[in-house]
Amino acid sequence: MSTKLAQLKEINEQKKALAAQQKALREELDASKGERKEARKAQAEARKEVREQKAALRDLAAKVYETFSSGNAEVIGKLADEIMESASELSGTIRKFADATRDPEANSEDL
Repeated sequence: MSTKLAQLKEINEQKKALAAQQKALREELDASKGERKEARKAQAEARKEVREQKAALRDLAAKVYETFSSGNAEVIGKLADEIMESASELSGTIRKFADATRDPEANSEDL
């Protein structure tokens, strides 16, 4: 009879340990839930910014031939600078989207 009581006691201890492990995992998942929500928000913002920046870049690119035909070196140089600046902003936004796309749980394991 005492072996059965010992087994029962051991099972109850295992159940308590599993419950504690389950609670810890739930807390960890809840913490990453907020991170995932923030990542989705950052992705949505980046998508919006990309649309706007692509439109700006497209508008600048449309001016290229018109500017070339003017023959004014300063205006052409200024347009080139504006195109580079716009392309750099677009590139930065795309990188921001890529960072937000990374899995937060994978990042925490890397640390």
